[in-house]
This record gives sequence, C-alpha cells and structure tokens, in this order.
Amino acid sequence: MPDSPHATVVCLPTLADVESYERKEDRVWKLLRAGYPRFVRNELVSRAAQEAARRLGRAGELFPLVSEAAARRLAAHVGATLTSLDRVGDWWLAATPPGDAALRLAKMVQHTGTLISSRQAEAWLAGAAPVDGAAALASLRSTLSPLLAGVKPADILVAASGMNAVDAGIAAVDAAQRPRGRTAWIQLGWLYVDSTRLFEKAHDAKHRFVADVRDLAAVERLLAAGDVAGVFTEVPNNPQLETADIPALRALCDKHGAMLLLDPSSVGLATVDVLPFADILVSSLTKYVGSEGDVMAGVLAVNPARPDAAALLAVARARLEPLHALDLGVLAAQAVGVADVTARLSANAAEIARRLAAHPAVARVRTADTGATAAAYRRLQRPGAGAGALITLELRGDMRRVYDRLAVAKGPSFGLRYTLAAPFLWLAHFEEVTSEEGRAHIRASGLDPDLLRISIGLEPVEEIWAAFAEALA
Repeated sequence: MPDSPHATVVCLPTLADVESYERKEDRVWKLLRAGYPRFVRNELVSRAAQEAARRLGRAGELFPLVSEAAARRLAAHVGATLTSLDRVGDWWLAATPPGDAALRLAKMVQHTGTLISSRQAEAWLAGAAPVDGAAALASLRSTLSPLLAGVKPADILVAASGMNAVDAGIAAVDAAQRPRGRTAWIQLGWLYVDSTRLFEKAHDAKHRFVADVRDLAAVERLLAAGDVAGVFTEVPNNPQLETADIPALRALCDKHGAMLLLDPSSVGLATVDVLPFADILVSSLTKYVGSEGDVMAGVLAVNPARPDAAALLAVARARLEPLHALDLGVLAAQAVGVADVTARLSANAAEIARRLAAHPAVARVRTADTGATAAAYRRLQRPGAGAGALITLELRGDMRRVYDRLAVAKGPSFGLRYTLAAPFLWLAHFEEVTSEEGRAHIRASGLDPDLLRISIGLEPVEEIWAAFAEALA
C-alpha cells in the first residue's frame, strides 16, 4: 500500500499472515514485493544488489548500503567480516559470509535505516543520470522550518529514515557526554522497538528503563548517579500514547547534567512543539509528512539555544545519512500539505475514538489527549492542533476474530492518508506475545499483548466506522 513499487506498507490481512510474516515463512514472504523498507527489502533493492554482485563477481550475503562509512561502522559493531565493499554508482555494495554475523549485520542495518531506497535502486538499474536534490531539499526545509522554530533551514537535517535520525542523535549526545564520563542512557516509557535495540546493543553504554512516563522520581534517582549521558522519550510514546511532563523532565536533566532527546513521531511535527525542551529532536517523516505511504525519511534538529548545540550539530551532520535526491523530490511535494493532512487525520481519529469508546466490544481506547497524561500532552500541543491519527484499542473479546474481519488495510506504519490497523506487539515483539512469560512481561508494563494500533485515515468517517462496526459486531 499504496499501489506503487515504492510502497512503504505491506498489508497482512489475517493474524495467521502476521504469524507467517514474523516467522519468515515462504507462504507470505514469496508474495512480498515491497513493505516498510527497514523490514521488507523492496524487490528493486534486491534486484540492484544482485545485479551489482553479478557484474562485480561478488558472493555471500549482500547489503546495498547508502555509504561506505555506514558499511564499515556497522560491520565492525557486530563483528562481521566484509569480504568485499564496492562503490556502485551513488551507493555501496557490502558482502559478508552467511552466518550469525551476517544476521547481526542485517539487524543493525534495520535499526539504523541504512539500506538504499527503492527509488535509488530503480534509477541505478535503469542507468539514469544522477539527480540534483538541492531544490527539493530547500523546499522541504522551508516547509519544516515553521515547525522547528529557531533552527536555521540549513541545520534541519533530513535523513534516510527516522531511525537513521535516531541513530545520529544518540551518537551526537554520546560524543558530547563521553568525555565527561557519562555513558548511560535512560529510556523513559515504551519506545519504538528499533530505538530500544540501539540502546540494548551498545557496547559500553548502560541502558536503564523506566516503564512509566509519569515516574519522574525514578528518573531523578537514576540521574543522580551522575553517569547519565541522555534521556530519550517519545512524545507521546507508542503504543500507550502517554506523555511525560516534558518541562519537568527538562529541568531534571539540567539539574543533573543530562541531555534530552525527544521524538514526536507518533503525532507528528504539526501537532506538538517539543523542540524548545529538547537538546535534540528526532522524528520520522515517513508518517504525516510522507502521507501517501511511498517514501521513507527522518529529520533531526538540534535546539540552537542549548549548551553544546554546535558540537551536537557537527556530530549529527557527520553521522546522519542524507535522504536520496529522488526521495527528496517526492517528500517535498507531499510535505507542503502536512499541516492540513495532520489536522484532518486528527479530526477523523477523534471522532472514531469517541465511537469506539462507547462500543460494548471495546475494553479501552487510548489517544494522546485522553487518559492520565492528557494534561502533559496538551501543554505541548500547537494552537488548534489535535492528537494525531493513532488510536490504541483494547478489546473485550478475541482480537484474532476482530482483526481478521476488519476491512481496512492492515500493516505497520501510521499517519497516512488511508486507515491502517496493526496488532502492534505481534509485529514489534512477536517472541514475547507468543510465550506466556513474554505476555506477562508486556502486561506488567501496562499493555494488552493483543492490542490493536489503529491509524485513522482521510476516508469519510462513516466509511471508516462501518468497517469497525462490522468487525466488532
């Protein structure tokens, strides 16, 4: 979804399909041509890697990557031996022997979003001439600039993916704080799975997890140890859609010498203004900004008013992998409508959430502007903004039955023009949801293992509601 070779969503119509997808079973994977690009290697990307390997006489596990630096850094991080590393047009082909190291490298490529894009692969396969993306980048920065007030347009860094922006933000904080003896990180609340994995797989940085975003007392106890480089939280977090008291968190970080990394991807840049409280803001642009669902990108902005801003920006700029020119052109065109699209998505989602909350088959509905942390969220809302497209739905009955009957597109991603449903934890934490121990751990974190994460689209509200009413009947 959409019907494009560059689609960023693959629809998994039944929970059995989700299970096959997670288990890498041929029944599902032989049908996939595209999908969320960090999880599903687009067939154009695979074809480019195979054709380059044929021309160069290379063999092994192939990784078509955006830069030589990314290839060498990630291979070294996981202990993978690169049997070859070749420049191929404006990208690099790395090869490594099959085995555990190759699997570890594949995961780090996923976490950092460093595969080439499908448009980049398509252009190389066609022998197309390079495209100058300067005008598109300038246009995109101009559109984003009002949402990142105070940041010079030239300092708005557009990345190959949201996770690439996250990786660069973490690296920038580490570079500034490590000479001060600060290497630990605090994860506040449930983070997007790949953000968590970057912390878990760091070689020499302690990863401390505070599950409840309201528990700033626990955060302060950890900060008091004096070794914390940074605190990372999503605003709001995903899938709970809960928001920490960000001004209070900023004050705690200042008191104890830690930096604050904030990610508003769940609701989008047009709904909340968090940069004034952050040292670094990172966000996906695949959602809300790229609302057609056919381009992946991210953004990083350093708060210029914060100490170490220049140093943070320099490291982030060097680490981040810029978005390819062809993708910049597509994203810049879609970005022009981000404020309107986000507002309309938010309005539709608010109405559907209201109806779901009153349905007898629904146990709980979560949105960013309801529940125990609603006031914390509203303090960050832009004037007139809503709460984004996301709804987290907990059911009274069997989730499998409802999911299988639900007549909307079903797959990862959100903030797109069309409605999406995903059994979020089945996709992000499959091993846990399929074991009793794992399900107990998820419940202990305050989540239903079988929750549905819904992203409401721009279809007519009555059309959306009819699909849910039928599935819930």
